[in-house]
Amino acid sequence: MQWLQRVTMGLSVVGVSLAMPVLPATADETSELKSEIVDLKGRLQRLEDRLAKQEQKAQPMQPVIGALPPTAGEGGHGEIPSWVKNLELSGFVDASYVYNTQNPESRATSLRVFDTEANGFQPNALEIVLQKPVSAEAPVGFRADLDFGEDAEIVGSVTSGLGSGSDEVDLQQMYAEALLPVGKGLDVKFGKFVTLHGAEVIESKDNWNFSRSYLFGYAIPFTHTGVRLSYPVASWLTTVFGVNQGWDVVDDNNTAKSIEWTAIMTPTPQTFLSVTGLHGAEQGSDNRDDRHLIDIVLGYNPTDKLGLKLNYDFGHEEDAVSESPAENASWHGIAGYARYQFNDWYALAGRAEYFADMDGVRTGVRTANGVGDVRLWELTLTNEFKVYKDLITRLEYRHDHASDAVFSAGSSRDNTQDTISAEVIYPF
Repeated sequence: MQWLQRVTMGLSVVGVSLAMPVLPATADETSELKSEIVDLKGRLQRLEDRLAKQEQKAQPMQPVIGALPPTAGEGGHGEIPSWVKNLELSGFVDASYVYNTQNPESRATSLRVFDTEANGFQPNALEIVLQKPVSAEAPVGFRADLDFGEDAEIVGSVTSGLGSGSDEVDLQQMYAEALLPVGKGLDVKFGKFVTLHGAEVIESKDNWNFSRSYLFGYAIPFTHTGVRLSYPVASWLTTVFGVNQGWDVVDDNNTAKSIEWTAIMTPTPQTFLSVTGLHGAEQGSDNRDDRHLIDIVLGYNPTDKLGLKLNYDFGHEEDAVSESPAENASWHGIAGYARYQFNDWYALAGRAEYFADMDGVRTGVRTANGVGDVRLWELTLTNEFKVYKDLITRLEYRHDHASDAVFSAGSSRDNTQDTISAEVIYPF
């Protein structure tokens, strides 16, 4: 501090001057000199006091003798409990616009699952996920997925979720989870969780395409409510077994329960194979007529940029056709996927699919002659752009074809349907 040095030097000069023999001063001069010395001493004292206070603030506070610092989890001031530190909050916002070249008067795109509105904007989803993952160090946790928007209305109406069928809110998942010290670790989930069937999921952001496949919409369920156990048998094999209410049911419609099982295999780092089954009575107040579903998903990534997937589903249900007497129903389908990441900001994905609802029990479609048998094909191309690291945009073209005139076209019906869709996703 230069000004401190100047004050000190000034005092030194004054001291030296006083020590040197000088000519006798008058009484006024002596009084004035004493007054200046007193003033300088006062300034120096105030400066020393200020420096002492600054040094005291810089030193860490000493703990009070006998006091113990609060530990995590005891609610001490300034401490965050350990279970709060492990919480994870995430989610996304998803909106879209779909143009249907057939201009249906109903303004509904036929046989779509989520992109149902024709020639209009859709606030698809706002999803908020709160999760405490389990690990060997923290073996107990939970997860809750709360959805808002038109996707929530669709899933909620099918799964009897948090709201009614017309509410745009749904509790997609809510379960408690524990990692038990059994062998390599037995993972147990208890509550409501998404299905293990299919190559796609409810969240569009986690799929390769914007629109969902027929298999995802009609061949398999969305969610289950019950208990699910997962165990890693080997580094390349995980098995799953569960007991639940059945297909998309929170409040069971009968007293029977359904059994789910899955084998997830990764024979090589580039290869993924899952085989999943679900068996149980699904009709209301009927514990006798069972529904069976087998789902197979094969994935292969030959390079870091190219991904390939194949999905096959077969379903069968006893006495599901409302005839006299009732008849069994069956459905099956296959879908192939490919996605190539050209660079950091652009990817192209394609899907080709065939779905056969031989008795019309899954789609609810009846042909012109009243027959429930309908066969569906579709081809989808999806362009994905990352205009910013946290903003995903998609531009998609999809062509649908059916064995009969089942798609709305103006005021009539047709056996083809074409849509062009734009989507914006912001994950957080």
